[in-house]
Amino acid sequence: METRWWDSHPVPRTQTMIDLRSDLMGSRPAAVAAAMTLAALQPPAMTRMEDPYERRLSEGLADELGVEAVLLVPSCTMANQIAIRLHLPGGGLLASAPLAHVVTVEAGATALTGITARALSTENGHPAPDAVGCFLRDHPAVPALVWLENTQMLAAGSVMPAGWQADIATLCREAGRALHLDGSRLWNAAVAMKLPMSAMTAGCDTVAVSLNKAIGAPLGAILAGPGAMIDEAARWRSALGGDWRPIGAVAAAALAALDGWRDRLEADAHRTRMLAEGIVERFGEQAIHPVASNLIFLNRPAGDADAFVEALAGQGVGAITITPEIVRLAVHSGVRDRDIAPILEALSAAAARPAVAS
Repeated sequence: METRWWDSHPVPRTQTMIDLRSDLMGSRPAAVAAAMTLAALQPPAMTRMEDPYERRLSEGLADELGVEAVLLVPSCTMANQIAIRLHLPGGGLLASAPLAHVVTVEAGATALTGITARALSTENGHPAPDAVGCFLRDHPAVPALVWLENTQMLAAGSVMPAGWQADIATLCREAGRALHLDGSRLWNAAVAMKLPMSAMTAGCDTVAVSLNKAIGAPLGAILAGPGAMIDEAARWRSALGGDWRPIGAVAAAALAALDGWRDRLEADAHRTRMLAEGIVERFGEQAIHPVASNLIFLNRPAGDADAFVEALAGQGVGAITITPEIVRLAVHSGVRDRDIAPILEALSAAAARPAVAS
């Protein structure tokens, strides 16, 4: 009998590399696969909130985040792009940190919205309340959206200083302007600040949160906010091709991943500190940026980052280049205490080779 392509199954991948390229590479809780399988066997649903897993996930996350409603979407990029369309339907100004994901990595998608980006002065990567106040006073008659990101990925995963979000929310409310929070790694910020997720979203009109980073869902993100706005967001999700039908297996996986998320992320934070301390001990404080969450930014000679990443891969450790002189390591649930020493040895071996000059 002829073998058809859909009859063959890929051989499970042997994980030999300690893959720190992203927290997407973390291991999934065992319950996630079981939950997906069980949900996939249930009668499918077609319309929004018809599926019981989607309802449970939406209600649970709304309670966890302290919001009225949430919408499950394929990615945090889509959640952010929908938020722009909700707040600035006719275009306007989007004020953010110059290194914000929405105007750097997501810039191509953001360009399609017709908005104009305005860079705010920052401290440790985050827009300062004074800078937001100046922006709002300087643009009183122009539709505008203030944009925060926590943690701030391109600022080495820095966490927004305590009190800043509340101050900025007050300024936006007084000026009649909306405030959006890109919380792709908000889970990590909550652990770093030792606060509930509801405290991390307070004062924001809409919030985007990844489910496939940090907590270990296999895919997905959410957009959270007022009920009427999320109803409109659902129409945008459909327009952008983001509807899932059936959605049960996706929602069930996210529900399973949420169980025990804080304990897992506290362990990630502990291992990040262990690794950072080992790097400082071997290479000195100048070798890394200040560490606030689960990301470690390594300083390399100008032009050496790509070659350093390649050398690390040869030693069995995955990393990515941020700039020609910065390399990123992302600690996640797939990293164990026993992995710290091999990572440090790989870093030493990669650093021992001649640096590539720019």
